[in-house]
Formats: sequence, C-alpha cells, structure tokens
Amino acid sequence: MGVAADAVLRLGLMFMAAGTGGYRIIRGMKRAGRALGFDRLDAQISVTTITCTFHRGDHFRTVVAGQDSPGVDASRIEALETLTHHLDRRVDAEWLNARLDRIESGVVKRWTLPVLILAAGLACAGFAVLNHFSLADVLVVAVAAGCGQAVRGLLLRRHVRQLGAVAAAAVTACLVFWAVIELLGLAGVVEPAAAAPGFVASVLFVVPGFPLFSAIIDLSRFDFTAGLSRLTYAATVIVAATFSVALVSGVTGMAPPPRPATVDDPRWFLLAAAASFVGIAGFALLFNSSRRMVLIAAVVGMASNVLRLVLVQAGASAYAAAFLGGLAIGLLGAVASKKADIPRITTTVPASVIMIPGPAMFGSVYALTSGNIELGVDAAATAVMTVLAIGAGLVTARMLTDRDWVLGRYIDLEKPLAEFEK
Repeated sequence: MGVAADAVLRLGLMFMAAGTGGYRIIRGMKRAGRALGFDRLDAQISVTTITCTFHRGDHFRTVVAGQDSPGVDASRIEALETLTHHLDRRVDAEWLNARLDRIESGVVKRWTLPVLILAAGLACAGFAVLNHFSLADVLVVAVAAGCGQAVRGLLLRRHVRQLGAVAAAAVTACLVFWAVIELLGLAGVVEPAAAAPGFVASVLFVVPGFPLFSAIIDLSRFDFTAGLSRLTYAATVIVAATFSVALVSGVTGMAPPPRPATVDDPRWFLLAAAASFVGIAGFALLFNSSRRMVLIAAVVGMASNVLRLVLVQAGASAYAAAFLGGLAIGLLGAVASKKADIPRITTTVPASVIMIPGPAMFGSVYALTSGNIELGVDAAATAVMTVLAIGAGLVTARMLTDRDWVLGRYIDLEKPLAEFEK
C-alpha cells in the first residue's frame, strides 16, 4: 500500500511542479489511485505541498510531500494528462513509476536559452505595441527584455532562488533599457525623456500569468488551499518584480506612462492583432509549450484580445471588455484544445497573459514609492480588477463547457476498470 501511495503522490508532485491547478492535480491523482486499487483518495494541494490520505478497505495511509521550486511546464502537463486519461485499467506501482520515469527523462525543456531570450523580447515588444509605444521604444524593449531573460535563465540554471532571479532579471531589463535610450539620445535618434516610459514593457516577461489565473480558477471552486497559496506565490513574484523596477526607476528618473492612448486609426487594430499573436507566442514558448500549443494559444488569444480592444474603443468599460475577452479565450480555447487533444490550460492561460495590465501594476508601485498614494491605489485597483475580470471570464467559460468541472466530478466511477496487463 505504501509503494502504491508513493507512486500516486509522485504523479501529483510532477503535476504540481508543472504549474497546473489544484483540480487537475487531484483529478489525475484520483484516476491513478483508482487504477492502483485504492477505494478513496483525499488530497489537499498547495503550490508547494501535497497532503493526501489513501484508503483501501479498513486501512488508510496519510502522506505529506512538498517541493520548494514552483514552475510552469506546459509540455509536462500535457504528458501527465495523457497518461492519467488512459488509466482505465488496473495497474501496479511499478507500471506507473515506469511511465513517470519516461516523462521525467523524455519531456525536457523544448527550447534553448537563445530561443527563450528571443521569445521574451518578442513577448514584451508585443506588449509595447499594444500600449502605443513608439517604434524605437518597441525595439529597445525587445533588446532589454531579452537581456533580462538571459540573466533569469542563467540564474535559474544555477538554482538561484526564484525571487532573486526575478529581481535580477527585472533590474537588468530596466538598466539595459535606460542605457540604450541614453545612448540613442546622445546619437540624436530618440528623446530619452519621451522614450523612458517604455521601460515598463521591458519587464513584463516576469509577470507570473500562469499561477495568477490558475489561482483564480481554483478559488472559483472554493479550493482555498490551492487557490490562496498559488495567489500568494504569484503576488510575491509580482511584488519582487515591481519593487525592483521602482528602485531602478527612482535612480534613473524613468516614470511609467500615463493612461493608455486612444486609437485614432482603425488600421491600428491590424497591428494590434499581429502584436497579440507575437506576444502570446513568446509567452507560450517561455511556458515550454509545443509548437502546436504555441500556435493555438496565439490564434485564440489574438482573436480575443482584438475583441477586447474593439469593445474598449466602442465605449465599453475596461473591466467589461476584459471579462468578455477572458470569456472568448475560454470558449475558443475549449473548442481548440479538444480538437487538438491538448489540456485546456495550456491554451487559455498563455492566451490570457497578453491582457494583464502590466503598466498599471508597475505604475502603482512607482506611484506609491513616490508618495502619490491616490494614484498608486487607483493604478493598483485597476490592475486587480482587470485581472479578476479576465479570470471571471475564464471561469464562466469553464462552467459553460466542462460539465464534470461544474459538478465537481473528478473521475467516472461508473466506468469499470479493465484488468491489469503488463
């Protein structure tokens, strides 16, 4: 019983390390537990810890395990989902551990550090376009974000703590952006004071979109253990990044941009569509997505984000537009993910990241550290409400398209299991 319980727990830990939500982890563990002969399995999931009680007849076993390095790996989520969806027969712990060994050794990082550097640069450049920065700003943002990702990637490879890597990456991106625009200013290419607000876009690659939206989805199920711990993790990363950026901006004199500019030319939406596609594809690569996941997420997110921007331009409130944008991502992602046979979360979450109001997040901390409490609170409220609206759209779409999720059913107990075969 102990060996079988450890195998199921190992599966849960691998799910947790890949960054998926609590519902998906518990569902996978319950499917594996049933296949290994357990009568019942009760689990509590946090962002770093799993507490699970296994029941078989009159016996039970409670196990607690954890790990201290949360991350995101869309390819590993897909591999683990594929495994658990096919646990429709009796297996033993040796069989399950063998399959998990294959996933651990076979599902590795798809993309090299140079590719991830390019991905971060393109993702932040997409953000810069969507926030109406100039072409010079967009190019400098791409360079600065790439340098920041290079620092983060090298530090994480040396197993530096995540918060340290995030802070170092954010500081690097800001300093590179400042240094480049100062050099371009000396060359007469740009006006540094006018270009300076673009620095906020160069650090958006550190915003933890995956745990942020996963937390909202978990909280919508009243799974407070998973949701609050994941939300705390995301908030901690955001605070580390924003305060690092605020310190650099205070030294260099760079200030975040004011309210987003209005759209005067309808042709800008074509540029916004291209920027959304490129930006989402960049973030999906950072999440270790496959080419298929990247393409689907980029198409779904592009269509939904353009819808959001059009609604705002037509007079809808930013929060209503964010909700409808999140709803569109959830609905389109449900259909596309089912057709492509990939986990929904690997499509919907990367597609949603492009809608996160990064400038408002960084602007709020800048204003607070500058003593402008009113502006800081206003910007923070704008960021929080927008993220909640996007998350509410994703949750609503999940309710409309996933009957098992709405009813809280993890596995189909009426479906008989086939006998074990080696």
